[in-house]
Amino acid sequence: MKAVFLLSSCDTWHSRSSYQPIGVFSTLKLLIRYLKQYDKLTEEDFIQILSIGQTQGRSANYCAERFTVNPTNEA
Repeated sequence: MKAVFLLSSCDTWHSRSSYQPIGVFSTLKLLIRYLKQYDKLTEEDFIQILSIGQTQGRSANYCAERFTVNPTNEA
Protein backbone atom coordinates (compact mmCIF):
# COMPACT_ATOMS: atom_id res chain seq x y z
CA MET A 1 0.00 0.00 0.00
CA LYS A 2 1.07 3.55 -0.67
CA ALA A 3 2.08 5.63 2.35
CA VAL A 4 2.57 9.34 2.96
CA PHE A 5 4.30 11.15 5.81
CA LEU A 6 2.72 14.05 7.67
CA LEU A 7 5.17 16.50 9.25
CA SER A 8 3.87 18.56 12.16
CA SER A 9 5.37 20.87 14.72
CA CYS A 10 4.41 20.50 18.37
CA ASP A 11 5.26 21.68 21.85
CA THR A 12 7.89 20.28 24.20
CA TRP A 13 5.52 17.64 25.58
CA HIS A 14 4.16 16.53 22.16
CA SER A 15 0.65 17.48 23.28
CA ARG A 16 -1.77 16.39 20.57
CA SER A 17 -3.59 19.74 20.83
CA SER A 18 -0.34 21.56 19.96
CA TYR A 19 0.20 19.74 16.62
CA GLN A 20 0.40 22.14 13.68
CA PRO A 21 0.60 20.45 10.26
CA ILE A 22 3.52 21.61 8.11
CA GLY A 23 3.24 19.38 5.06
CA VAL A 24 2.60 15.98 3.53
CA PHE A 25 5.50 14.15 1.86
CA SER A 26 5.50 11.13 -0.41
CA THR A 27 8.70 9.76 1.15
CA LEU A 28 10.56 10.10 4.42
CA LYS A 29 13.61 11.15 2.41
CA LEU A 30 11.74 14.20 1.06
CA LEU A 31 10.54 15.09 4.56
CA ILE A 32 14.12 14.99 5.84
CA ARG A 33 15.33 17.07 2.89
CA TYR A 34 12.68 19.70 3.70
CA LEU A 35 13.78 19.87 7.34
CA LYS A 36 17.43 20.22 6.36
CA GLN A 37 16.55 23.24 4.20
CA TYR A 38 14.32 25.07 6.68
CA ASP A 39 15.54 24.33 10.19
CA LYS A 40 18.86 23.99 11.99
CA LEU A 41 18.46 20.46 13.33
CA THR A 42 21.29 18.45 14.80
CA GLU A 43 22.33 14.99 13.65
CA GLU A 44 20.73 13.68 16.85
CA ASP A 45 17.43 15.32 15.82
CA PHE A 46 17.52 13.53 12.47
CA ILE A 47 18.34 10.21 14.16
CA GLN A 48 15.31 10.70 16.43
CA ILE A 49 13.01 11.44 13.50
CA LEU A 50 14.19 8.37 11.62
CA SER A 51 14.06 6.01 14.61
CA ILE A 52 11.08 7.22 16.69
CA GLY A 53 9.33 9.67 14.35
CA GLN A 54 9.87 12.78 16.43
CA THR A 55 12.40 15.17 17.86
CA GLN A 56 12.76 15.53 21.62
CA GLY A 57 14.30 18.03 24.00
CA ARG A 58 13.60 21.13 21.91
CA SER A 59 11.31 24.05 22.77
CA ALA A 60 9.51 23.31 19.48
CA ASN A 61 9.57 19.71 18.27
CA TYR A 62 8.69 17.90 15.07
CA CYS A 63 6.63 14.77 14.58
CA ALA A 64 6.65 12.64 11.40
CA GLU A 65 3.67 10.30 11.14
CA ARG A 66 3.16 7.62 8.49
CA PHE A 67 -0.32 7.18 6.99
CA THR A 68 -1.59 4.67 4.45
CA VAL A 69 -3.27 6.24 1.42
CA ASN A 70 -6.65 4.79 0.41
CA PRO A 71 -6.49 1.78 2.73
CA THR A 72 -8.73 -1.10 1.76
CA ASN A 73 -10.66 -3.39 4.03
CA GLU A 74 -9.90 -6.65 2.25
CA ALA A 75 -10.46 -9.79 4.27
